[in-house]
Amino acid sequence: MTRGSFRNTAGVEKSGKKSCVLTRPSDTPSNHLIDIPTPNFLIGTSRGVIPHFSRDHVHSANGISWINVSFESFLEQTPPVPTYQAGSQPLHDFFGFDGSRHIVSLSLRDPLDAREMPPNGNSYVSASCMRGVRKVTPADWRSYVLTMQPDIAFALSDTPFTAAPHSQKRMTKSIERSAAWLADLLRPAMDESSTESTPTALNVFVHMAGGTSTSARRAFSHSLMETLHGLEADAVKPLLCLDEGVAGYAFDLAALYVRPAPSSTHNDKGGSIEIAESSLILQNSESLAQAPTPNAAHTPTSLSSSMIEPLSFLSLTPTLDELLRASLDPLPIAKPRLVTDVRSPHEILRLIRDVGVDVFDARWAVKAADIGVALDFVFPVPSSHDSGPDHRKRDIGHNLYDAKYAHDFVRLSNVFLAGRDRASSSKTPVCPCAACSPVTITSPLYHSKVDVQSHQALDDGTNQEQFSPPFTRAYLHHLLHTHEMSAHTLLVAHNVAVLDALLTGVRTILSGHVDQHEAVAIFSREVARFEEIYDGDMSVFHTARENWKDVKYARGKGRLAREAQKDKEV
Repeated sequence: MTRGSFRNTAGVEKSGKKSCVLTRPSDTPSNHLIDIPTPNFLIGTSRGVIPHFSRDHVHSANGISWINVSFESFLEQTPPVPTYQAGSQPLHDFFGFDGSRHIVSLSLRDPLDAREMPPNGNSYVSASCMRGVRKVTPADWRSYVLTMQPDIAFALSDTPFTAAPHSQKRMTKSIERSAAWLADLLRPAMDESSTESTPTALNVFVHMAGGTSTSARRAFSHSLMETLHGLEADAVKPLLCLDEGVAGYAFDLAALYVRPAPSSTHNDKGGSIEIAESSLILQNSESLAQAPTPNAAHTPTSLSSSMIEPLSFLSLTPTLDELLRASLDPLPIAKPRLVTDVRSPHEILRLIRDVGVDVFDARWAVKAADIGVALDFVFPVPSSHDSGPDHRKRDIGHNLYDAKYAHDFVRLSNVFLAGRDRASSSKTPVCPCAACSPVTITSPLYHSKVDVQSHQALDDGTNQEQFSPPFTRAYLHHLLHTHEMSAHTLLVAHNVAVLDALLTGVRTILSGHVDQHEAVAIFSREVARFEEIYDGDMSVFHTARENWKDVKYARGKGRLAREAQKDKEV
């Protein structure tokens, strides 16, 4: 197993805005490093498969560089099936990812799954699989990681999936368990070829514990930086502190969206929770600037319950900005910062501007494809763009379930050109996705040596890829209403390409100026313009979700009864 590295490619400002590059030695002689410039995104999987994508789609999507695999879905068998895979890159080989292009990370739980789970214990984490809940010990997880050899491994974390606020005792327990489980993963591995211990060659990302308490988050961060002594130091030797073995920091926002379920319905059984559609934590820029900050008094460096302020003091709900800064302020600024479960491009831009986040998950873009939304926005916003008709903000996408697209025979995006329409003189960007720029391969397909020999005489070396006409909104509208799976495949490809273009625009601004202060000022202005032009409430998503439900229930068991009930209501 080879260890990757992280380095900065631009100056680091006090505000946290930076551009770093994640590199990993590749097994291809012609390409020894895999660079992921940040800000960038990772995409999650379901049982190792990117939703709606085949392996060919993954390989053709140039914007996908970082893929995360949630291992809990394979725990129904012991040992898990993927652990039988042999080779130098078993995780890549088992799921069919390209070792020369894709960085694959491994986490126990799906970071976007905030369903209520049985509580974790001192020596295990509860994980969900097809056959129920499994208890995974730190030793089990360490064994899976060393066997699968991921490029990046996420340490176990004791995250409470119950509605905040949590008791001081629960927060203290969460911090202590998370730190102990991280130390277990960082222990040096025994080299099978010798009797000496060698450090584990792992890139370990740690989930930042502390929930909605700023003092608990600071306490966990200080525990990572605290110099170890005695048996604790011997366990992770030669590391002087836990943070020396940490490659990056992860923030799972799903747990922050958990709120108590309504108790007024007769079906409630008590103690249940639900996932909020929108965060209960303030997100807009004005709120972040005006919200009071809890007293950041001196924080002791030793981990104890005294580090966590009493819950009675935390009468004000901290903003997301405050929570993330509480975790990051004590830590090195150069290491990558990953945030999962962001829910809009506006939130991505704010987190880059206000916190300096480097990597985001792409699940919100995939969910948009699930409900038939084709994203359509660009960053930075061109000067020719203004608000929509009647001075209303532009939608960030098109709800292709809407009947108005039934005869709309144009490409999916207004702000991107199709590959076939590209022109060297045009400044309008081209969407490279399979929906906007489908490729027709003109080279022959060889099925045998006879085919190769017969075409060699005719091959003049001019075979090139040619772009076909883009798929239209009317065609996608038809596919969605007929429940064709290819509709979601094309939409995921398009939405991921638009997300990649968004982050490419951010990188261009942040790295395109020698004076970093000037780059930061320009970026802040562009973010404000983006928020002014595009609808931050994402109303198109709400409408699409209702249309999706109508189409979903138009078929299947109980259809006639639902139609009869609908007729009565009309």
